Amino acid sequence: MGQLQSAPWRAAMSGRPPSSAVPRRLLAVAAVVYTTFVIYGSLVPLHFQALPWDVALARFAAIPFLHLAIGSRADWVANLLLFIPLTYLWMGLISAGGSRVGRVFATLLLIPTATALSMALEFTQIFFPARTVSQNDVMAETLGGLIGVGLWWLTGRRFVVWLQSWQRAQSRTELAERLAWTYLAGLVVYNVLPLDLTINPIDLFHKWREGRLNLLPFASLPAGAGAMTYELASDVLIWAPVALLLRLAGTRSVLQIWRLSVLMACALEAMQFFVYSRFSDVTDVLTAALGTALGLWVGTRVATRKAPTGGPLPSWRLWLPFGLALGWLAVILLVFWFPFDFRSDGAFIRDRLGFVFRVPFETYYIGSEFRAITEVLHKMLLFAPLGGLLAWGVLGSAWRWRGLLFVVAMLTLIATPMLVELGQVMLPNKVPDTVDGLFGWLGGFSGYGLVRRLLRARRRIPAGQDLTDQLHNDGAPQVLSVETGFFWQPLFVLGGATLACWGAAHSPQLPYNLRELLQPQSAWRSAVLLALVYYWFAAWPVWLARRRAPGLSRFAQLSFGLALYGALVFGLLNAAVPEESLHDMVGFPLLHWPGQWEVGLRWMVLAAVPGALLYLAAQTVRRWRGKHLGALHYWAALPVLLLGYWVIVAHAATDNLTELMAAPLPLAFAALCAWLYVLFLGAALLASPLPAGWQRSRWLAVALSLPIAAGFLYFGLAERIDKYGQQFAAIQFLLSTDRQHYAPIALCWQRYAIVHGLVLVALALVQMPWFRGGQDRRRLDPRRAINH
Repeated sequence: MGQLQSAPWRAAMSGRPPSSAVPRRLLAVAAVVYTTFVIYGSLVPLHFQALPWDVALARFAAIPFLHLAIGSRADWVANLLLFIPLTYLWMGLISAGGSRVGRVFATLLLIPTATALSMALEFTQIFFPARTVSQNDVMAETLGGLIGVGLWWLTGRRFVVWLQSWQRAQSRTELAERLAWTYLAGLVVYNVLPLDLTINPIDLFHKWREGRLNLLPFASLPAGAGAMTYELASDVLIWAPVALLLRLAGTRSVLQIWRLSVLMACALEAMQFFVYSRFSDVTDVLTAALGTALGLWVGTRVATRKAPTGGPLPSWRLWLPFGLALGWLAVILLVFWFPFDFRSDGAFIRDRLGFVFRVPFETYYIGSEFRAITEVLHKMLLFAPLGGLLAWGVLGSAWRWRGLLFVVAMLTLIATPMLVELGQVMLPNKVPDTVDGLFGWLGGFSGYGLVRRLLRARRRIPAGQDLTDQLHNDGAPQVLSVETGFFWQPLFVLGGATLACWGAAHSPQLPYNLRELLQPQSAWRSAVLLALVYYWFAAWPVWLARRRAPGLSRFAQLSFGLALYGALVFGLLNAAVPEESLHDMVGFPLLHWPGQWEVGLRWMVLAAVPGALLYLAAQTVRRWRGKHLGALHYWAALPVLLLGYWVIVAHAATDNLTELMAAPLPLAFAALCAWLYVLFLGAALLASPLPAGWQRSRWLAVALSLPIAAGFLYFGLAERIDKYGQQFAAIQFLLSTDRQHYAPIALCWQRYAIVHGLVLVALALVQMPWFRGGQDRRRLDPRRAINH
């Protein structure tokens, strides 16, 4: 017995896995495949040109050492990264599970071998004129080989254990957690590529001047509606798998996952600021938040889905995954075939069919290494959901149909990439390629395999946790996470709002009157004050709604609270923006009162109108959560709205507001109040915790808020205004960048859809802790948390 246990015992004491446990077959396949890729990729596009041997030797002896500017630094880094996995994998194959002597032998063997391979590849590239040969490539590849060997010495044992853990992981919790962190690691690596890093202030200044730093959300989107939709949708969907997998793991609450994803998105945008060729854009943080919300919604529904009790499943449950797969197939065709300008003439098609004989990866060589990686991920990630949905449908079907559906799923995954490439043959602006089809197959089959393994794994609830309580917003862990976030959340929101205000003042995409809001001599001070206005504007009405007040005292409390609300709004704006900007909204003073009293009172009344509607939206959501509220909680806001109409519309000293309203003015004012109420209600639904059964209703109501609010806005704004010698609609006046070139009305409504979603998220970010914490920030019983 002692002899049988001696080898594993010695391996454990030495800190290395036993030799029999090392996945040598996997390491061997990976090492051989990657070495083949390195050699082949170094010679693409395989345009061989024969040279005399002495000429080749003379050219190789005279290869130059190139001076690398910031723009070409990415090529040097690409060669460096190319050889790191090469020596790392071969070190694992030769020395994993062995002794220290074995690692030393592998090191002494691989370092000169990697250097010799690099020189051999550079020498061979002389016979392929399309390739560039330089001493820089040899140095970068040799250094990459050294780094790969060193990384194995530092992390090789942990890497082998990590590989083994994938084989041992049997529960859904373990698999989902590992997949989430693996995907997130890949996301981080991709977002810092091509690693043309710089901390030179001059380079960073040029990057900012060239428009690769955007602090204004949605300001750098493509002009076309199709391109804009594709960019926003892809940026949202790329973050959904992180939240979905972490939700399936069940080890974190909703807020913890959302916070992790948003903070990671912020960190990536900050890191990209130091990657010269990448764009840092605040929009990516917002799309990451939306993608995380989407992943959380899907993950919550899957994780809380009850297992079948033995009875027959509804037919829609059986065919739902196949219907979703069909819809995703339509999305794939839309992405790869847009704008559908097919040509059917025979000569054109015959000429395009030559792509079948093209050298593999030739089209990837034409662009940069980063573009090639982007195209590979683009193909694989678009086809992976199709495979995952088909796996869900096959495993959820009856046994008698499972074999047939499996065959159909495999044929679909094989035929779809082929169909995409054949369709691109008839599209003049597309480049069909057999390699694209290969990556489509890999993505589809990978998605099928991963989802199949997740669904077949057994469920496991972490010890000491109730998964149902954890997955819903009314559980105690959720309340505690909000409790701790109540203090840092305002700082995070105010910091982001300050940057957004400062970026807005420097963005040519915004109307000029918004760009002039900051004081020229103290722009950052104005940005900070405007951020405080935004936070106060969104938070104070929610706090008023949560305050307890019996009977008629609710009128007095709300009136006094909204007066204070408007006074502080005016005080902050008066210190933040030029005086002319204040008069643009409420007009010039006419009563000759001393100081700023007249303008201040007008601003107090004007601010009280959206404040009262924010209050009504908060009370509506609290009532839906089960809080018993009397009628006075709602009717108390009516006098404020009537006062607002009397001051803003009936006795307006300026036409800047009333001229934008449709006729008759009372109905237009009511329609605009309804528009604001629907908008604020959607934000309150996002910010407030709701019982578990209300999750679907929440997202449906938020989605419906856009068309409903747009309808009220349409009836509240004037369709035709004659001013400045031009005729335009009120929506054009509000959402055009300047007064000389009004945007088309259709484009204005597209911009409004973006603004609507942005306002929903911006208000919800502020209101979330005030709905979930507020005056009772303590450990709550889950049953009481719903009615709070």
